[in-house]
Amino acid sequence: MRTDQPEGKVDDKVGFGSDIAAQMLRRFGFRYVSLNPGASYRGLHDSIVNHLGNANPSMLLCLHEDHAVGVAHGYAKATGEPMACVLHSNVGLLHGMMGLYNAWCDRAPIFVLGATGPVDAAQRRPWIDWIHTSADQGGLIRDFIKWDNQPSSPDALVEAMARANMIARSEPKAPVYICLDAGLQESELEKEPSWPNLDKMKPPAPPRAAKADIEATTELLKTAKKPVLLIGKTDWTEEGWNNRIALAERLGAVVFTDLKNRSAFPTDHPCHVTAPLEQVGRSAEYVRTMLREADVILAFDWVDLDSALRIGGEKLKAKAIHVSLDQHLHNGAHANYLALPELDIFMAAAPDAVIADLVTELGPGKTPVWHEQIRKIPTRDATRINVDQLALALREAFPNPDEVTLTGVCRKFPMDVWPAHSHLAYMGKDGGGGIGGMPSISIGVALAMHDQGRKTVGVLGDGDFLMGGHAIWTAARHKVPLLLVINNNRSYFNDELHQETVAQRRNRPVSNRWIGQRISDPDVDLAKFAEAQGVVGIGPITDPAELGPAMKRGAEILAAGGVCLIDVHVNPGEERGAATTGHRAT
Repeated sequence: MRTDQPEGKVDDKVGFGSDIAAQMLRRFGFRYVSLNPGASYRGLHDSIVNHLGNANPSMLLCLHEDHAVGVAHGYAKATGEPMACVLHSNVGLLHGMMGLYNAWCDRAPIFVLGATGPVDAAQRRPWIDWIHTSADQGGLIRDFIKWDNQPSSPDALVEAMARANMIARSEPKAPVYICLDAGLQESELEKEPSWPNLDKMKPPAPPRAAKADIEATTELLKTAKKPVLLIGKTDWTEEGWNNRIALAERLGAVVFTDLKNRSAFPTDHPCHVTAPLEQVGRSAEYVRTMLREADVILAFDWVDLDSALRIGGEKLKAKAIHVSLDQHLHNGAHANYLALPELDIFMAAAPDAVIADLVTELGPGKTPVWHEQIRKIPTRDATRINVDQLALALREAFPNPDEVTLTGVCRKFPMDVWPAHSHLAYMGKDGGGGIGGMPSISIGVALAMHDQGRKTVGVLGDGDFLMGGHAIWTAARHKVPLLLVINNNRSYFNDELHQETVAQRRNRPVSNRWIGQRISDPDVDLAKFAEAQGVVGIGPITDPAELGPAMKRGAEILAAGGVCLIDVHVNPGEERGAATTGHRAT
């Protein structure tokens, strides 16, 4: 990891408004701040460099504001803690909005600082300060952040940042935004502000469930013959991981996890009967059969629970219990609250706190799981390249898979090839389906994992990479070790399937589905694109015999602390669905 070292002696006097903001970032314990520079926060920029010495936090330079948000998002996914990022005025905020929406949907905490042109019109430079000043800049994003503020005095700045820090870290977590007036940043202070005792401004402990609900849930579970646990968003602790295993084993429950979320349960455990699910409604028939047979379904912050409780429109017979705090973030602006499920018991509490209480209430013991595990590990086929062969070759390149963190994977990636043995094994998807987010999110994950001695690998689609691929320059610039493997079918292939569906329904030519979808003629040379960002580029890999050696070389570069991209060509429609990459449609 490399950060830039400023010349000269650090000016440790808190002399300007922006020095206050910089000091607060340090006092919160932020190690990094991702940014793309802009004049609206030139005061803060100077304070981080010449007042803090570009340390705690250190700047990570990004080529786009969306990348700055994505890096912070990835760091939050990996650690559960917010990272700071800065967005330049209204234009930078507009650039970063997609990344913020991703983080909001993913319930990822980010401490976002922004800036506006001087609120006092008399201080504005001609033209540029005027078009970069908004009357209510936070209003652009208020529907998908947790809290925002635009303080107008030094003391108000201290309090606003302290409040934002506490809110971002409180359950349920999500981004917060502080907008800094350029005039306040550059104003000279008459005196240093009174610094708060941040030990007395900590986030509250997550709420626990009512005793009556724990008792009622325990009674249902004690008599359940075919219980199912739907484990969604959970905490980052080893204790929480072990409690989830203990609960499943005590009940003999079938466990499902969600590919949209970080790993929450060992996926090769007998209770985890199949690979993490993408969507329950599109899962294999045996998954739907198990849900139909279940007598109690206990869900922990499960995304889109209503669709899991209805199979083909049929309401399941099981007693349904959900534990979540997510409703505290729901508003009318965006429908990421999803359909409203019918529940027998609903606990507004932290999932892992409830799991701990249930483990205590149920007492010791183990019960055989009521359904046999179904693992689907593909076999080696040296004659073709598809997503299964890509995954197998990648797995074979790492002697110890438990030291690898997967940032995200393309659709139909065979997760059984990479069993998850910790909450750091897999980081989940981008949250809001904003294609182009995973390259920068992967860098944020790698930033956190490098500090923990883990190797970070992302398997991304070509559509996703092409929208946000120049984010990898930041990894190269700051020496953040990362391996990206691109499942490249040179198409927005998921949308080809959508066009095929429409054509079939209308009795029109299916053969035209590729028009306006194929990323070819010319093909984009992703390896050369990577090399242009200072990254080692390998590929395009078109010969099956090249697949294994390419993965091994990529693993070696990663182990040496490098950044590498491997471009693997998969033909559109090869193992239909398994080859699907970046897409826009839902």
